[in-house]
Amino acid sequence: MSGLERPDPEPTSECDIVMKGGVASGLVYARTFTVLSRKYRFRSIAGSSAGAIAAALVSAAEYARQKGDQTAFSRLQQRCEALPQLLPGFFQADPHFRALLKALIHIAPGTGRARIGSAVMCFWQPILSGALAGLAAMTLVNLALGVSFRNASAPLVAAPGLFLAAVIGATAWLAWSLSRSLLVDLPKSNFGLSRGHNAGTGPPDITDWIHETVQEIAFGVTGRAEPLTFGDLASCGIDLRIIATNLSFARMEVLPALGSAARFRPAEWKRLFPPALLEHLNPTSSTNLSDLPPPKQLPVLAAVRLSISCPGLLEAVPVHLLTGERVIFADGGLTQNFPFDIFDELVPERPTFAFDLATLHGGEFERVTTLSEGLGRQSRPIHIQSLQSFLWSLIVALREGATRTAMLQGPNPDRIFQAWLTADEGGMDLDMGSQRAQDLMSYGEDLGEHVLQRFDFTAHRADRLIAARRRVQRFRAGLMDPMDLNSPDEASL
Repeated sequence: MSGLERPDPEPTSECDIVMKGGVASGLVYARTFTVLSRKYRFRSIAGSSAGAIAAALVSAAEYARQKGDQTAFSRLQQRCEALPQLLPGFFQADPHFRALLKALIHIAPGTGRARIGSAVMCFWQPILSGALAGLAAMTLVNLALGVSFRNASAPLVAAPGLFLAAVIGATAWLAWSLSRSLLVDLPKSNFGLSRGHNAGTGPPDITDWIHETVQEIAFGVTGRAEPLTFGDLASCGIDLRIIATNLSFARMEVLPALGSAARFRPAEWKRLFPPALLEHLNPTSSTNLSDLPPPKQLPVLAAVRLSISCPGLLEAVPVHLLTGERVIFADGGLTQNFPFDIFDELVPERPTFAFDLATLHGGEFERVTTLSEGLGRQSRPIHIQSLQSFLWSLIVALREGATRTAMLQGPNPDRIFQAWLTADEGGMDLDMGSQRAQDLMSYGEDLGEHVLQRFDFTAHRADRLIAARRRVQRFRAGLMDPMDLNSPDEASL
């Protein structure tokens, strides 16, 4: 029996876990929970964006373990070990978006300036077409003006004009091509370059891989055809929560609850989901609206797909209200990329471990810490020296500023575990190579070991109790200032 096939050890404790999103940075989680599963049973699990994928896979493994399958976490690790080879093909674009998708991957934050030239060359077809059109137009103008190319000096005279015409033609053609893609084609594709689902016979897209992996982990290689649902998980005492963003209402949704009763159009979802999910939803018509099932009957895959709809990369998922209005769901990280406190109680019965994918800004440090151990790095400013770094920092501040402030309060830093990644690790680098992918997964393995070695739940629970008591005392005394987020008595715990 190989190492990946051996029975999983029986856990002796319980915990809740929360995972931050981060596109390809989510590879960090590939080994983390196989390590933690040696000691812990996972009761409540939450994630946003890439963290939602990890949450679904861990939930499936815990479900199988509760059903008596002692090799589920080994299957989880085995599936994740194959990710480095599969990742570059996870986002397959339609033909008219392929060049744009390649360029997006090249110039996305974290991939480096050196790839800008490569990104431009992704559009070689419209550039070449425009240049040829410009040359043809200038040649016709020269002929109309009577310039004879039989004269030996004529090509030298016409050369600057021809070159300028080629540049203008290439630029104009590229601008027209990009404008049409962004202003006309992209809205028709729900603002995503990739569907995430391959209806053909090629390699699996990301949605197909998630479906196949969740099913194999939860039910074994020859398991059932019906997708894993939130009700299946609840029957084994597993509380899974997936964060998604309702763009049409500009608000966060915690799935499986959608905030209101909703419907879907089978023709729209057929483009985005594998057939097994549509069969489970059992639409009454292929064209008319059909009701979405109650939360417990909602497939886990549906919630995850809503949460990972990264704007511009993966198509948003359309849902229809009972009034007939169409709303779209996008990446959960837009509204809450790290819901570390989603399961918090004043005095917890079990620990909640939150896993943060932090950015390392220079220097040589340990790659895995608790937040309390890494506070010195958190206080270091980001060097904002370019428009790109300014805009990226602005987005991070708007999206995560409140969360980052709350993370520092009370005993939170002791139960938030961080994997520190450099700017060129993970992110949108979908073609990072095997070695870098292995590095990310090794950080995740160290992350799990760090939890097992460093966390003291008895001390953490006592600190939470002290913090809760002090808050109550201050509130009763009428001294609670809702803006005083860094009160000395809590920050000193």
